[in-house]
Amino acid sequence: MRTVLMLTAVLLAIGCATNDAAPGAEPDVTLIQLSRVAEGTQYDTGPISAQYAVVVKNTMTEPLKLRHVNMQSIGGGSYTLPSYSQGFNESILPGETKQVSFWAPAYVSMQTVAGANGPVTLRATLEFEAASRKFQKVVIDNVGPAGGN
Repeated sequence: MRTVLMLTAVLLAIGCATNDAAPGAEPDVTLIQLSRVAEGTQYDTGPISAQYAVVVKNTMTEPLKLRHVNMQSIGGGSYTLPSYSQGFNESILPGETKQVSFWAPAYVSMQTVAGANGPVTLRATLEFEAASRKFQKVVIDNVGPAGGN
């Protein structure tokens, strides 16, 4: 009897610790760079402004709110994006796909073969709300400017 009670307590604790979402039920997210540096200045070093978009597809069965995006570059790339945060209040219905965009300050510290219009690897942490719970999703994408090089 004692073993049954212990097993029940362990299973109950595991059940309470799990997420309310169905397994694998989370939004699909893609990162996009929308801006390009002018051709005449793509090999210059120094500060630049970069425009990004976050595309979110709600694959869940309940409405979703995008509350916050924190993004930064990782590894080597054509430029560096220091940690940048942007708040949102974007509602996304089940099955709907929405794109939100924002500008962020970046920095070209050295010349590369592709110049400032070359690829950069970005890591974004997105904060969502769905029903009465909050959760985060981390996405890593290799991006380049819209229109290619």
